[in-house]
Amino acid sequence: MDLGLGLEDTHVLVTGGDGIIGSIIVSAFLSAGANVSSLDITHPQDSQPSVESLSPGKLLNLHADITSISSLTTAWDSATSAFGTVECCIAAAGLDLSVLPQSGITDMDPSTWNRIFTTNIHGTFLTTKLWLCGLRDHISSSSSSSSSSSANTEIKNPGLIIIGSEAGHFGVETQAAYSASKSAVQYGLLSSLRVEVPKIHARARSNAIAPGAVNTPRFQEETDGAGTRRWWKECEATTGLKKPVEVEQVARSVLFLTSERWSGNIHGQCLNVDSGKQGVVVWEYEGDDGGKEEEEKVLMDG
Repeated sequence: MDLGLGLEDTHVLVTGGDGIIGSIIVSAFLSAGANVSSLDITHPQDSQPSVESLSPGKLLNLHADITSISSLTTAWDSATSAFGTVECCIAAAGLDLSVLPQSGITDMDPSTWNRIFTTNIHGTFLTTKLWLCGLRDHISSSSSSSSSSSANTEIKNPGLIIIGSEAGHFGVETQAAYSASKSAVQYGLLSSLRVEVPKIHARARSNAIAPGAVNTPRFQEETDGAGTRRWWKECEATTGLKKPVEVEQVARSVLFLTSERWSGNIHGQCLNVDSGKQGVVVWEYEGDDGGKEEEEKVLMDG
């Protein structure tokens, strides 16, 4: 039994590849020997992007705005020219809580809601569309010179992984738009793809990953670090393992779902990588003296 991931020479395209989580995902794929196209709005707009050989993998950095079909298509074409058909797509780009204004529904600016939906939902839709169109075009071109079954075996590890969030399960009191956007892609969109994707390519799979609180430097700064009340609420109070998720664990989970050898029968699923989180703290127990002694009212999943 071969226990390797089998990702060597697979063309993996990662949106948001320059982000805190996206960059670690890119590095993980390179270590596994994949050819990685890293798309990010922060990458410079280079008219002649060059491939870097980072043994055992190869890297191509490309500028792309996932909300613009023209920008995304230009980057996609460059990626395809360099490495061939995009076999696996990691949709990691999006606006996250660390860069969004925090407010309840009553105080939320409608433009903020629209901006989040445009990036997190529309951007993921465009990314998914181009990936599926690429697979369909590959099948069509291959079928003209060989059998359809032969075309299906040429693609390595065909799959889509959407990076969702625990917020898509439990909600966020001060950012409903973000929660709604993640629910949309890791539930509604994924459920539709479960049916559509295999009809385009028989072996192609689509899944999502919903990380819990990820232990990034930004998260540590926002919560003031371990031992604080905010830290306790976010990653201990309702979390079985009583700890946040390391970025590397998110990346490892992505590689697992990408590997057809390891997860070839996992399709249409949202994998929770959240240290066993069960819900969010809603009410605080104030005690007989009115002080906030212990938080024990919890909104549980389901």
